[in-house]
Order: sequence, then C-alpha cells, then structure tokens
Amino acid sequence: MSPSDFTAPGLPEPQGRGEEPLYWITRLYLLFLQGLFKQFPEGSYRWSDDDALTEIAITDQSPFPRDRIEQRPAIIAMRGPAQFANLSLDQLQSVDAHTGKRRHTDLLSFTMSLNCIAKVGVEAQRIAWIVMSHIRRFKRLLQKNGIHRVGEELSMGPESPPGSIITPEPDTEMVLVTVQSPVHFQWSEDIVDEDAVKLREIDVHIQSVLSWDKRDQLLQLRPPTIRGRVIQTDPLDRHVRIGEIKQTVKT
Repeated sequence: MSPSDFTAPGLPEPQGRGEEPLYWITRLYLLFLQGLFKQFPEGSYRWSDDDALTEIAITDQSPFPRDRIEQRPAIIAMRGPAQFANLSLDQLQSVDAHTGKRRHTDLLSFTMSLNCIAKVGVEAQRIAWIVMSHIRRFKRLLQKNGIHRVGEELSMGPESPPGSIITPEPDTEMVLVTVQSPVHFQWSEDIVDEDAVKLREIDVHIQSVLSWDKRDQLLQLRPPTIRGRVIQTDPLDRHVRIGEIKQTVKT
C-alpha cells in the first residue's frame, strides 16, 4: 500500500502553532535552551548547530545514542501527558450573532521533562541547575511566545541512571538529572460555517456504517416463536398477520 493511500482527502490543515501547539512548545523549549547555551564561552557547554563543534547536545530525540553521550553531555526534552482543564461550560467564549461563528477556549497543561545527562553526577546536576534557574529567570521570554504560565513550580530530581534513554544498554557511569517544568497555555478555536460541511460529512459516514450494523443485527436476531413454533413475518411490512384463530361455532 502506497503512502498516498493513508492521506486524507481535502485541503491540508495549517501548519505551525495553530495546527499542533504541543510540538510547537517543545520546539520553543529547545530553541530557548540552544540560544542560552549558545552564549556560553568555549569550554563551558557552548552549544553550536555544528555537531563537530558543539560541546553539549540539546534535542528531543529519544532514545539517545550512547556514543554521542560519551562524547559530550546532553539535554533531552520530553513532553508529558497533556490535559484540558475544562474551566467553563462547553468552553464557550463568544458567539458572533451575524456569522454564527463560535469561539471556544480552555486551558491546556502538561509537564516538560528536561533530562540532563552526563558521565559525572556533579556535572549532570550543574547542567540541570543552569536549565532550571534560567527558565525561571527568563520566563517572561517564554510567556511572550505564547505560553500562559511557565517558570513556576519548577523541580529538579536526584541523580539516577538514565535507563532506557541511552541505547543499546544502560551505562552505570552515565548519570541523569531531570528538571520538571510545568506548562500552562490557553488554547482557542473557532467553529465557522466551513466546519458545518465537515460535520455533515462525518455524520453521514457514521450513520451509514451504523445503519448497516443495525441491519446485520436484525438479520441475526432469532425469529419470534409461540410455543416453539416460528411465526412467519415479513420485516418490510408493518402490518403483519401473526396467525389465524380458527374456532368452530355450533349452530
């Protein structure tokens, strides 16, 4: 089966923050950390987009190759489960009386795990402290780029082996210190006339499948019986004569 068989018909969805905000925020964290470590002097975890020159790896790739960890420390960003807060009834914010457009808004929250890995525990903890302290110090920069609340309730875990993050097998020399950064941001979406076409097509698809399922269920039902005798009925005729009562009348 070709890849085109999995492509849904219709116009493509817009790309970027309005299309998939979770990946966009993960990318924002990576750009923030890359820009931060890019300003460090050489010999002090200076980041570069050139793999041959960078002194620290900053990525969201997981699992991370073991050979790259042995060359330099790394920061691996991993997003946790995201959940809507359901702050209001139907999350309805406004309705345009002229066009009928509705705007719904809600608060979405998750935790970004920033895994700082190094061969020495003190080094991993130092990198984690740099990450946590600068996220709190420059949180307004992240908020300016669309995050509602960030830089609050930060936490840093203890030193521990990275386990499955390093492949092909864990190394007891590698140490992992994780910084947990909770994220809250507002998500809004508009329901416009064009969505009515999508809703109608979705409803037609649902009802067409369910109608055939109901038909199959009716065909699989056992026919009605009286005292073990099957009553012959026509499922297409609503007025069905179930049987005849015959009685002899004496005159």
